[in-house]
Amino acid sequence: MAKKPTKPKQKAPEPEKKARVHKELEGFEIGVNPLGEITSNYSIEQINQFLGRHVRDKKIVHREGQFGEEAQAKTAAEEARLALEDAKNFPVADGPEEPEETDEDFMKRTSREAKRKKAAATDEDEAAETRRELPE
Repeated sequence: MAKKPTKPKQKAPEPEKKARVHKELEGFEIGVNPLGEITSNYSIEQINQFLGRHVRDKKIVHREGQFGEEAQAKTAAEEARLALEDAKNFPVADGPEEPEETDEDFMKRTSREAKRKKAAATDEDEAAETRRELPE
């Protein structure tokens, strides 16, 4: 004898659970509407103010002021000092300045290079060929 088909039991709908939130954000609700827009009962400014008070910014390592203003000023001064030291340690080679290539010259040179059919045998041969093509 065949068994009667049974319907799967339907679960009773669970009441919406409220997320645990900080005391200051009591009543805060956020959701996504059918158009995909994020909706909230708090303004972005209110959320940013709360986050500014309670969440440490990982990008600001040394937090001396409320938003790390003094620490940022110190790090900028330190970077400037290091750049000056690097400039002293690695001076620019003295010699004649090379004229900057114009866009027209660049296009001419690249189009000539693209038309080349044979590959240069060595780097020295390629350099010699390029020197021959340069205007004097």
